[in-house]
Amino acid sequence: MTVTDERKQAVNFTSTYATGIQSIIVKEGSEIKDIDTLLSGSYKVGVQTGTTGDMYMSFPPEEGGVGEDRVVRYSKGNDAVLALSTGKIDAVVIDNEPAKSYVAANPGLVILETPFAVEDYAMCVNKDNTVLLDKINQALKELTEDGTIPAIIEKYIPSKG
Repeated sequence: MTVTDERKQAVNFTSTYATGIQSIIVKEGSEIKDIDTLLSGSYKVGVQTGTTGDMYMSFPPEEGGVGEDRVVRYSKGNDAVLALSTGKIDAVVIDNEPAKSYVAANPGLVILETPFAVEDYAMCVNKDNTVLLDKINQALKELTEDGTIPAIIEKYIPSKG
């Protein structure tokens, strides 16, 4: 789960074990060349409901988002990408790994070079269960030190490509 201040109010997070990126997908030749253009324009942005991309984009412009009136929510990331391909929206904000797959499967779409947000991933644990939190953190430490977690991350969230 992505670590956010809002989520920290409801749960405890383990030590961070991976980093993710929120990417911006646009059509090739789009006027949107960077984050600033996206944020300052009047562009409609597609997001998958309930994701951090949804949360970040829903922030008002003075807080770094585009605001509720410019966010279009979809139950699936693929639906947002389809809406982009058919011109119903101007951009999609989504996790980088799915973004790469969607762009590969949909000619005419590109990912902007600059990521929108970089996020920490961790497990969440009930606030009252500190014993479990400590055990998970110890296991994460051991699995990181022996190379298991870095190998899994490189397999599923590769640092290249």
